[in-house]
Amino acid sequence: MPDPRQHMVEIAALIYSRFLSDSAGGNISVREGGLIYVSPRFMGSKYHYRIKPEQISVLDAQHHVIEGPSELSREIRLHLAVYDHFPEVGAVIHAHPRWLMVFAVAGRTMKPVLEYTAKFGEVECIPETQMHSQELADRVVELAMRRREQLQRTALGILLPKHGVAILGRDLDNAYDTLERLENNARCILLSRLLGPEECA
Repeated sequence: MPDPRQHMVEIAALIYSRFLSDSAGGNISVREGGLIYVSPRFMGSKYHYRIKPEQISVLDAQHHVIEGPSELSREIRLHLAVYDHFPEVGAVIHAHPRWLMVFAVAGRTMKPVLEYTAKFGEVECIPETQMHSQELADRVVELAMRRREQLQRTALGILLPKHGVAILGRDLDNAYDTLERLENNARCILLSRLLGPEECA
């Protein structure tokens, strides 16, 4: 199996450069060959998403760190809960995209309005919970279980109230692609509100 760490480094930089997250936080993980690879703690605030492969922690199937830093991302519970319950998921991105964050703050479900986001269905918001908590991880799993057919077909975006978004994908490219598409969907919804009814018709 290929080692995903260099690709994770590249995707992390892309996420930050395209304003799909901010310095306040965010994390990415990949499951490959029975191992889980997790981005370093404080990837946003300390490293501004400019990370190196050796900063990525590698966990075995029992969640023990076998390589890299032992201090894990604060949102590690979310990542591990997803991998424990969904063998079809190969990557998780937690991010703070500037337009999707508006829906997260409002606790509002986002409808697909673009042709290329229709396949994802609605992006729902879990009930408000403490960030970095097991309860948050459990809520994400509950929603993903309910939307499992959607998850297996494409990918799944889940809004975290006042916090951000979690993207569950079959691999890292699929998760990143989903994140960018959903972010543009949010941007189009919000900016279209500036147009009058004639322009929106």
